[in-house]
Amino acid sequence: MNLNYVVGLAAGLACFAQEEALALSFDEAQSRAASAPEVLFGLANETAAAELSKAAGQLPDPRLVLSVDDLMREGDARYRLNDSKRMLGVMQEFPAASKREAERQKAAAARAESARMREYALLAARREVSLLWLELYFLTQKEALLQANADEIRRRQKTSVAALSGGGSPEAALGALLDQQRLDDSFDLLHRDLQLARARLARWIGPLAPAETASGALPVWAQNAPDAGADATVGSPPAAKPDAEITDAAIELRASQARVQMAQAELQMAQADKDANWSMEIGFGQDAMGQSMMMAKVGFSLPVFASARQNPRIAAARSRLAGVEADHLLRKAEFTRQREELLAEEAALSAMLRRLAEETLPLLNRGIALAEAAFSGGKGSADMLIEARERQIAAQLRLLDLEAARAAARARLYFLQQRGETHHE
Repeated sequence: MNLNYVVGLAAGLACFAQEEALALSFDEAQSRAASAPEVLFGLANETAAAELSKAAGQLPDPRLVLSVDDLMREGDARYRLNDSKRMLGVMQEFPAASKREAERQKAAAARAESARMREYALLAARREVSLLWLELYFLTQKEALLQANADEIRRRQKTSVAALSGGGSPEAALGALLDQQRLDDSFDLLHRDLQLARARLARWIGPLAPAETASGALPVWAQNAPDAGADATVGSPPAAKPDAEITDAAIELRASQARVQMAQAELQMAQADKDANWSMEIGFGQDAMGQSMMMAKVGFSLPVFASARQNPRIAAARSRLAGVEADHLLRKAEFTRQREELLAEEAALSAMLRRLAEETLPLLNRGIALAEAAFSGGKGSADMLIEARERQIAAQLRLLDLEAARAAARARLYFLQQRGETHHE
């Protein structure tokens, strides 16, 4: 019997028997991934950076200046404000235009970095949710497969026990009992894995309902191998692109490039510290004779000790920039390595799956038919039949394991190649 038919039939019967079961589709899980704590944290940082950018490059607040000159400390007029010069003024500082522009550039770089980090956090959440959803999906398929075999074993137990009363061999009943015990062990391990997978998935998308499980259609990229370029829309088929374009557009590398731009902006700010600032102060007041006065002052900063102040900060900024650029190159090399490994893994798993489905399973099915015919004719033993069925179940489970591994490799490759949002503008 076709494996897909058996799994589908068993899954359908299970859903019919449990009407309260809730289906968690892939698209719904992806939607809930947007509420992961990491994504909300990144969104908050992006919002904060956007607000801070509004104040970047603005002039400092003006200062109100109150002054008293020629205040006597001795004699009859000591400490009398009316016999002194009194002044009320306003002072405004004007940082160098290069500094204000550097501040705006740094704020823009910080905003871009936070946006790309939020974008990467969402990508990471979607990737983890996809992997965990696929794990839960294929564990559910395993459960359906084991349940189908359990139903067959129970049927054989009833048949063999009934045959005993008619003088049949006890070997068949013993074999069915041993098969049931082995399946019980498999069910225990499977239920453990299901519980762990549900807990890991709930960490990203929130608690799952008791009867909620992964079901529905697999995404397109899990059914077909992703090619050289992955589209940013979940479930849509990718379009082939050159390797260089994939690398430059990848979300993970865009986040790394944003850190480079941030380091460049910090270097620009450090260099702008060498430019002089200036300030202006204007005041109005009265002298001791009651005459009105006006005062105007202009000041300039004198960065004459650059070797001890600005130059060390510039050198440190250059070193940080070199380090961030080296890290970006490292990430590009790691991206290429991961991509090549995933492509090789996906190809190997696809070949193994084809061989198992098209060659191994038909041979095992034929072996079971021969063993059953030999046992019915009195020429074979129950052990031979049990062994043949064990090999078949093991191969069917391995088929699901390979499908799960290939889907996970395709998921990692798909999300690794995701493009940034600005590439769609």
